[in-house]
Amino acid sequence: MPRRKSKQNLCPNCGEQVKEPYKTWELIAPFPDSKMRITVTIMGMFECPKCGKKFRGVVSKVKLGGEQVEFDK
Repeated sequence: MPRRKSKQNLCPNCGEQVKEPYKTWELIAPFPDSKMRITVTIMGMFECPKCGKKFRGVVSKVKLGGEQVEFDK
């Protein structure tokens, strides 16, 4: 099954693409998936350069453990 294209961080107010977050943090899944991997999601706070709206978005995801490490950007 094909993966969904990763959505870029777009401002929910005006639709402008925001490049870099000004703050990041990690969320760790409390339970492993069926392949015994733990998902670590890196979240970020973004500020739109056009309208000034601040919003949260996913920066990347990493699945750790099992046989290999999987990285989603």
